[in-house]
Amino acid sequence: MTPRAPATYRPGLVTIVIPAKDEEAAIGPTLRSLPRATLRAMGFDVEIIILDGHSNDRTRDVVYRHGDATVVFDRQWGKGRALINARSHFRGDYVIMLDADGTYAADAIPRVLGPLAWGEVDVVMGHRLPLSGSMSGSHVIGNAMLSVMARVLYAQRCPDLCTGLWGFQGSALSALPLRSYRFELEAEMFALASRQRLRIAHVPVDYLPRTGAPKLSGRDAARIAWWLLRSRVVPLRYATTEPERDLPRRSAARQEARV
Repeated sequence: MTPRAPATYRPGLVTIVIPAKDEEAAIGPTLRSLPRATLRAMGFDVEIIILDGHSNDRTRDVVYRHGDATVVFDRQWGKGRALINARSHFRGDYVIMLDADGTYAADAIPRVLGPLAWGEVDVVMGHRLPLSGSMSGSHVIGNAMLSVMARVLYAQRCPDLCTGLWGFQGSALSALPLRSYRFELEAEMFALASRQRLRIAHVPVDYLPRTGAPKLSGRDAARIAWWLLRSRVVPLRYATTEPERDLPRRSAARQEARV
């Protein structure tokens, strides 16, 4: 048997992506919590990109005051479309995506990057450990049911399908044929990564009480379940393109006028 070559640690550029819509109260603390010094000590360079989802508050103003983040404006509506349209801006060898609401403990980011930099995995999902008051009973039950559904459909371990903390090899994220619009993005990323036989790891992370009201609804949970089933049962149909006219959107001129 040929001996396996020893793993090589490969630090590089990390793109931290933060989707944000009306997160004026939370985006500042989220940006301040990012472990920039720790990541640089680990050998990583860092770029920070905020995906602004047509915010109606002062989210962008808060970001600009911090000075080290780039704002990319959503051309369409929805978290999924924001990520799809912004991928060309990501220069990182590795991409970390986390929510803007301050719910993810920052010390998890280096632990997400570790197995990626060692080449052990292609995708890392944060496994939320809810602290008191951070997640309602209905959200706990709903996420557990969706996670079980994902595990059964894809024969892949999935303790937390709806996590908002993800890590990717940059090339792996670029290769995912994403098509989702809203909060079904996480389900789609898991489904596609499983179908493409990417190596997926799970890292525990403390889940903190969020700033502001939750944005997920029962309708979103139903859409997530549908995307899981759709991608598994009808993958060929899934690969087709849906008409862009079905998506609510604003012209670039109108968006620029708001800025």
